[in-house]
Amino acid sequence: MDIVSITLTIIVLISSLWLFYNTPAFIVGFGQWIKKRRNEDPETLDPPDDYQPKVSIIVPAKNEEKVIERLLNALVNLDYPQKEIILIEDGSTDNTPQICQKWVKKHPSLIKCLHSSTSNGKPSAINYAAKEATGEIIAVYDADTILEPTTLNKIIPHFQDPNVAAVQGELRTVNPDESLITRLSVINDFVVNIQQLGKDKLNIFVPLLGTNQYIRRNVLEEVGYWDSEALSEDTEISVRLAKRGHKVKYVPGNTGVEAPAKLRIFLFQRMKWLRGYTQAIMKNKDTLKTLNSKTLDAFLTLIFPIMLILGLIGYVGALYSIVQAPTTIPILQIIGVALLTINLLTPIMFVSKNPKNAVYVPLFYLDWFLLALVSLYVHTRALLGKPQKWTKTPKSGHVTVNID
Repeated sequence: MDIVSITLTIIVLISSLWLFYNTPAFIVGFGQWIKKRRNEDPETLDPPDDYQPKVSIIVPAKNEEKVIERLLNALVNLDYPQKEIILIEDGSTDNTPQICQKWVKKHPSLIKCLHSSTSNGKPSAINYAAKEATGEIIAVYDADTILEPTTLNKIIPHFQDPNVAAVQGELRTVNPDESLITRLSVINDFVVNIQQLGKDKLNIFVPLLGTNQYIRRNVLEEVGYWDSEALSEDTEISVRLAKRGHKVKYVPGNTGVEAPAKLRIFLFQRMKWLRGYTQAIMKNKDTLKTLNSKTLDAFLTLIFPIMLILGLIGYVGALYSIVQAPTTIPILQIIGVALLTINLLTPIMFVSKNPKNAVYVPLFYLDWFLLALVSLYVHTRALLGKPQKWTKTPKSGHVTVNID
């Protein structure tokens, strides 16, 4: 048995174990998705009249003139009485400050605008605003978010459970038909939604996703706010919540966000996300010291970028092991068949959502291949000591589909 065969076998085994571990959550999540699609969701909560804690809505805004007014109109019209809106204008060079001030003048008792002359990225901006917030619940929305009037009435009732420290709402791409690249984001929406539904049902690690996220103010103070140096501040704070045993709830809904339509912007966004995962686990090296279902799942979730790289090698090895003549490592062929079979589950689920989606199945593999290459690139740079800076994803305001 040569060293190449041994190495390939180890990689395939690791990839298989990681995939096998994640399969139950995916199957459970798919079951939950079917229930919700059939309106059989037993966890849907009606908003009680006697539970309406004040919500402080934070909107970080830098060069958002194309989308900020749409969000502000939606926020003002949210069907929830106890709220305040805090805009944090983060060194814009376009008309964002003027638009924000216009809305402050129209709704002075509801909206206030803070200004940061030096932009240090989203984490610093939302920390600044959070320390000015007076609400019991802190909500964070990116400027391109599209909300239903009933959004808060669907989310806030879950905080009646004293064990719920934070809530993440579902996100859907609002410009799927803009380009082939935005179609990749629709696929990502589906995978993330199924995964989050499963993790929520199994009460394991539910990461926050940056927008349409909510957290108790006292919990935010307890964990020390968001990490201002984090590339993915939502992922990093999610790990700290898991380490302290806090529960994060996932709630389906119709909140929309804009996806990058150009390949370059898409790749830069993914570079930040993937490096942010690895950065989060490195900053929280003690995650497994308090070993439980949440911390174990957090660790196995955050090694996703590394598993992308190993998975690319593993799948190639698995394919090769299936088609080649019997070797001295028959277990490799058995695992290879199992690995590739499980890998078909996600496309099958996606097509079951809508048979017309079959035409997009090749995009699953294109998305995975692109992510694996991006992960290889960013982690090679990391090993070479090259820094990864926080970058803003520009928004155009394009909407091509109704998210209802």
